[in-house]
Amino acid sequence: PADVVPRVTIVPDYIGISLNILTVNMAVEYVHALKARFPQAQVIFGGPQASVTGQRLMERFSWLDAVIVGEGERTIVEIAARMGRPDRYEGVAGVIFRRGDAIIDNGPRPMIADLDELPRPAYHLLPHLSRYRSRSRAVPVGHIFTSRGCPAACTFCYRTFGAKWRTFSVDRVLEEIAFLKENYGIRQLDIMDDNFSFDGERAKEIFRRIIERRWDLKINLQVGVRVNSLTPELLRLMRQAGVFKFGFGIESGDKDMLKRIRKGLDLDRARALVKEARALGFITHGYFIMGFPGDTPESMQRTIDFAKELNPHYVSFSICAPLPGTEIYEDVRTGGEFFQDTVDGLEEGLFALKGIFRYGALTPEMAGMYCKKAWKEFYGRPEKILDVLGTVRSSGECQWLWRTVVEMLRSRNTAQKW
Repeated sequence: PADVVPRVTIVPDYIGISLNILTVNMAVEYVHALKARFPQAQVIFGGPQASVTGQRLMERFSWLDAVIVGEGERTIVEIAARMGRPDRYEGVAGVIFRRGDAIIDNGPRPMIADLDELPRPAYHLLPHLSRYRSRSRAVPVGHIFTSRGCPAACTFCYRTFGAKWRTFSVDRVLEEIAFLKENYGIRQLDIMDDNFSFDGERAKEIFRRIIERRWDLKINLQVGVRVNSLTPELLRLMRQAGVFKFGFGIESGDKDMLKRIRKGLDLDRARALVKEARALGFITHGYFIMGFPGDTPESMQRTIDFAKELNPHYVSFSICAPLPGTEIYEDVRTGGEFFQDTVDGLEEGLFALKGIFRYGALTPEMAGMYCKKAWKEFYGRPEKILDVLGTVRSSGECQWLWRTVVEMLRSRNTAQKW
């Protein structure tokens, strides 16, 4: 639709869109609208979904000119330097492109070894941070990544940034926070790393230096906390530095399933972590996945029971959606049956309470039923409702909570109809 396209005062040479498993169809809608306005523009896809399914995307969409695979900062700069040239994509590592009727894969580009070489994001090209609204305790909110990559070998995860954990230097991290504080007046900092606490000593140093600067920031560790890496000392430093909330992946409360997905998590340590965190005043958020290949009614009920016993303030239960390029995806493709293949993205979110594959005795209906059961049993307790309400400290958090409740009720009605 025409209203999808924002008003712009420039004519773009390139239209670049990052894709994940949930945004493929939305991206296609945007491109159709944008190409109607700017038919001369080259269309480039990137991001995790494009990195794994680049060849298929090029085959599906004749208007797609190129796909950037993996990290794109250096790749896009090299392409931009050749703007207007017919050989703009030729020989550029990390690119799949179209040459006439042929699709050419230039091969991968090495990961960036020294992340400090990357320039700071071009914040001046975006609306001021004060204009963005989110689930926040204080505004404006700044977002940073301090590391990339994941050395863990979980079978359900596609490691967009590779298996090697790479970091920005502590000096660079503090420099970027200072920039956001001084130039945009941020009052909340969201750290978006997949593995922020992988190196506990590095994390401690970052927090010590934040404490020294007395920035008085509200800090949200979105998902980057590894249960096994947290110590009482690190937790205390986090609290002193301003961390008010952190999230961590548990995935399953069944020990055999944790081994099968190679999560490498100690459930007893998770119990101790949440107890320590609550005592220190943190808001905790646990993430669980229902309906792994091999899950049974018994193993999924153990996950529900463990989540209730663990009792973080919040939990999220999602349905297992095997990502292309992961071990679980190949397991289902060869030993099960997809009813909706994720290679072309998903129409609905991961919280739609719908299973998408059959694997042995595990059916889509069973996965959906236990995911719905998990949400109901965890949040349906009166004491949990009070617990959640007790975490709200700002209008942004209140608005987010209301939207979440409404969305959950809609998802529940959708699941019942299904």
